[in-house]
Amino acid sequence: MTTLVLPDIHNHFAEAEEQIARYPADRIVFLGDYFDSFGDSFGDSPAMAAATAEWLKDSLAKPERLHLWGNHDLWYRFPRNPQICWFGSGFTPEKLKVISGILGPEDWARLKLVEFIGDIALSHAGIGKGVFASPIDGITRERVERLCAEAWPDAEAGLAHPVFGESGIVWLRWWNLRPLPAFSQFVGHTPDRELRLDRGKTTMNACLDSFGRYLGWIEGGRMAVIDDHRGGAVWKMETK
Repeated sequence: MTTLVLPDIHNHFAEAEEQIARYPADRIVFLGDYFDSFGDSFGDSPAMAAATAEWLKDSLAKPERLHLWGNHDLWYRFPRNPQICWFGSGFTPEKLKVISGILGPEDWARLKLVEFIGDIALSHAGIGKGVFASPIDGITRERVERLCAEAWPDAEAGLAHPVFGESGIVWLRWWNLRPLPAFSQFVGHTPDRELRLDRGKTTMNACLDSFGRYLGWIEGGRMAVIDDHRGGAVWKMETK
């Protein structure tokens, strides 16, 4: 089983589809942030948001694809939750209106906050100790999945929850993310032109948010990174 991991798209879905065609895989996982290309010469508008929403609706229906939440997607799902949504950072009421006209609750329900592939965790911003650690068990897959599931009723009710907070799974910055003993991580969210790696004793973290240059690859339980700007060169990620 091979898995291709695509980081933040920010409306560049056509380029993402080209990468999917270039690097065929059994499964494709998107790390979120499908909307809001503010500050990008590519442009950002309600029309662009509508086109991205149409693409996302079609993509969500493909069984080989898994879509994770990014912060730039959550505020179009929960615009009345003050912890999740605020004006700025690309969000506008005009884009909310067109996105809501295309994506309904049944579409949004197909997105997840986290996915585990063996001992590798995939999420938008990362799993950090500040939110997910237990003084007894530390951080386990079961605890992460349980806390993510418990956060949804609060989001629906307009209440705050640590999972959606500043140190949570869609907002944690790369420089605050540390390797965990339980699993390695592929994340996006914190942009940079270069790939970022942080190795622990037996696990590692990799941040792929690089304006479309770096993609993740998982095969046989091992992490690798594809450099799409250098002819698809593959860099195997080893923790030792």
